[in-house]
Order: sequence, then C-alpha cells, then structure tokens
Amino acid sequence: MIKMNPFKSYRNSIVIKDHIRSKHITAGDYSYYSGYYYGKPFEDCVMYLDEGDNLHELGTTDQLIIGKFCSIATGVKFMMGGTQGHNYNWIAAYPLDEFDDDFDGYTEIPPKAHRSKGDAVIGNDVWIGAEVLIMGGVKIADGAVIGARSVVTKDVGAYEIWAGNPSRLIKKRFNDKDIEKLLEIKWWDWDLATLKQNLNSLRTSDVEALWSKFKEGGL
Repeated sequence: MIKMNPFKSYRNSIVIKDHIRSKHITAGDYSYYSGYYYGKPFEDCVMYLDEGDNLHELGTTDQLIIGKFCSIATGVKFMMGGTQGHNYNWIAAYPLDEFDDDFDGYTEIPPKAHRSKGDAVIGNDVWIGAEVLIMGGVKIADGAVIGARSVVTKDVGAYEIWAGNPSRLIKKRFNDKDIEKLLEIKWWDWDLATLKQNLNSLRTSDVEALWSKFKEGGL
C-alpha cells in the first residue's frame, strides 16, 4: 500500500521513509519527495550509493540522512560516493585505481585516489527546490530553503535561503534572535496531537507569539 503525504498535496507527494530500500538512506517523519508524482522512486535522486557494487572496498559508505517534515522537489540529486577515485591534485585525474589489477610490476602498494566526503545531512523542515544538486558531505540545517537548480557545495545554516551555481546565501528567513527561538522550539518534534492543535501558529511569521506560547508551557 502506497502511503501518501498526510498533509494533503495536489502533487500526490509520498512519504519517503515508507519507500526507502537502501540501508544507506534514512528519513524522518512526513518528509516527502514530489518526484513520485512522475513515477520516479526516491533512490533515483541518490547517485553512487554503493548498492551491490564495489564502492564499499573504497571505505565506509557515506550516508544520506534526512530529517522530519522536509519537502524535496522533483529532480533533486544527492551526489554521494566521495571522490569516486578522482584526484584533481594528481597529474592523472583519471581513476587509475580501477585498473590496478591490470598493471604489473608495482614495487609498493599504490596510493588510492578515493576520498570520502562524509555523510550528507538534511535537517528538519528543509525545502529543496526542483533539480537541485547537493554534493557529498554537505550539511543543510533546520529550516533552510534551497532554490531550484542550485548546486550546493557548502554547508547551509539554519533558516537560510541559498540559490545559484554554485549556491550562495541570499538571505535569512528570520532574524538571528528568532532563529534561535525556533531552534529551541523544534516544532517538528511535537507529537501529532500538539501539531494539529497548533497548525495555525505555524502558518504565520509571528515567531514571538509562538515563542510566548512555548515559554508559558502551552506547547
């Protein structure tokens, strides 16, 4: 049975975590991928993710970790798998590692070009626009927004809006004090009953009102 996004969407978005097959991908509650609308599985978004090939021989497989309530648009790509045997600092950028068995006469163990980029981590309530490319090892913090067709090569801070190729900071969604409050409130960790009772509080830009309710113990 296909589990649809419980927050009604005309795009027929599907909750990611209920359809993940890879052991290297984790996703939090309610995070959805709009590509299902076009018949595309989420795994198509994740490139070079050691599924039955020999990438595990290069080292620990990098993980893709997605938080709760993330909105991931159609065509997004996560570039995993580290450097894939390329090293642009060497004379040969070509992945000669692939042909070690073909070369005789080595007098010592040859150096390996592969380097892990680390896990790609997407926080909570992150909105990633259509056809964004996210490089391996990038961390995108809670509440961030990534504009369509951006190429993300650097870490993105909480509640920041980034766009472009390469992507850059456009602006912050809220001022620094409000961002600190939102990161303490962590609405994405509320239980479902609390969330339903406070939906309208999240459909406004009035951080101070939500903060007051939070400090008074109303959440």
